Amino acid sequence: MNAEDRSRPSTAPGGDGEPVTQLAEPPVPLRKRQQLQTRHDLVRSAIDIIDALGEKAATIDRITARAGTSRATLYAHFPGGRADVLAEAYKTVGQDLIDAAERDAAGQDDWIEKLCAYPRAMLALAARRELGFFYNVSGPQHFGIGKRRGSASQHTLDMFVGELRQAQERGDLRADIDIEAVAGLLIGAIREAGIDASREPATASRNLTAFRQLLLAIAGR
Repeated sequence: MNAEDRSRPSTAPGGDGEPVTQLAEPPVPLRKRQQLQTRHDLVRSAIDIIDALGEKAATIDRITARAGTSRATLYAHFPGGRADVLAEAYKTVGQDLIDAAERDAAGQDDWIEKLCAYPRAMLALAARRELGFFYNVSGPQHFGIGKRRGSASQHTLDMFVGELRQAQERGDLRADIDIEAVAGLLIGAIREAGIDASREPATASRNLTAFRQLLLAIAGR
């Protein structure tokens, strides 16, 4: 395909057999891209500082210095200041956790190992003591995550429900297993394992083994 071909709108047959023009997405304006990059840099700077020094060290001055920007710029993106930056950092760490788990799960053939990818990712995060404590202990206290299910937990729950349902349809689980209830309990177990490991790293391997044993038990293996 040459440059001229790429610049043309693509077409697809419509309901009456006539081609329907599909216009390409308009490019993001430079100013918008710069704003998004600045916001990204501020959040990633906060995460890096927390990872290295702990949440209390993630001050506005440190965050802006690491991001190479000013306090005024930070407040332009995060009117609530430090609290808003940390709330966004919390969500970003959660997305990083999901991404790591999904990469691991994609390389697994057995459904039990696919599900174990999620506590493995959680425990790997917890091993980064300061960042793990922020995500599993201090973050939920600050942002009220413990009172409701966060977006990362909801995403994981949806994945678990789907994977368990497929296992049940293949005959790998008994027909009377309550998929939604079991999935919810497993998600709770992952979070508790993360909290335990953030406070006491020695619990990580035991909890991962126990999680796999739970899955083997409900599979009747």
